[in-house]
Amino acid sequence: MNQMPQVVQVNLRLPSFRVKDPSSADDRSVDNSDVRFLKEVEVATIPKPGDVLTMPAGSHLTFPCAVVQVNWHESANIFVVACKFGKPRIMPQEYDAIASDPSWTARPLL
Repeated sequence: MNQMPQVVQVNLRLPSFRVKDPSSADDRSVDNSDVRFLKEVEVATIPKPGDVLTMPAGSHLTFPCAVVQVNWHESANIFVVACKFGKPRIMPQEYDAIASDPSWTARPLL
């Protein structure tokens, strides 16, 4: 029996990082602890904690995101898949690709 693809909302936590600023002696910090990046995607089956999804950003980047938790969001009628970036560190170009991709929406935490 074939299952229909389902749409889920990925709620992605990115690691914070520092960027060397060539125009100054100070490094620039990008603190992602208070922001999540959201995107709706089609999946064949609802992922489970521990699964790794390959997510696109920009025109050439894909990156792993590890599923941490999955919850049904009643008012939105959608599964919300909480993920963390699948690598220990994020490179500035990876962050820029995700942050500038219009299919990803940055949402500050309250």
